[in-house]
Amino acid sequence: MNEMLKINEDENCVFISINPKIYPLDVIYTVSYVFLEKAYLILDGEPDKEIIVKLIAKIKVDKEQLRQLGNDFFNELINYGFYKNQSEKNNVIRQILLQKALFGDAGEDEEELGDDLDETDLEEDSDEIEDPEQIAVPWEEKYGNKKNSNSN
Repeated sequence: MNEMLKINEDENCVFISINPKIYPLDVIYTVSYVFLEKAYLILDGEPDKEIIVKLIAKIKVDKEQLRQLGNDFFNELINYGFYKNQSEKNNVIRQILLQKALFGDAGEDEEELGDDLDETDLEEDSDEIEDPEQIAVPWEEKYGNKKNSNSN
């Protein structure tokens, strides 16, 4: 762990070494974005071998707080790495659900749903709805015809 986290108290920063085979670059970018309010970030290294993240605290902190900042970064790497992994596993299920929601089941099921719905059912339901504010009452019935009353 010591070689993955190096603290430089004089520069108020911590260097984090990340293996890109474990944490892909997009996960590192996501975690870096989360830390923008806490620190200035510099990403460096070779994306195929090692990525170096330099976190420069925005306020002066001691060595222990720098260590905590680096450890928090590692925890967020695990958090977002896990999220990405789960998201990729569930991608097929998400696509199926989205297609069903947008397009429904094509074919006979849609026709059956249309046959079950009758206009008289809608009229019966509208009679049962309470309307204390008389929102469903047409304008003419509620206020009358204003043009006729103004022409007197």
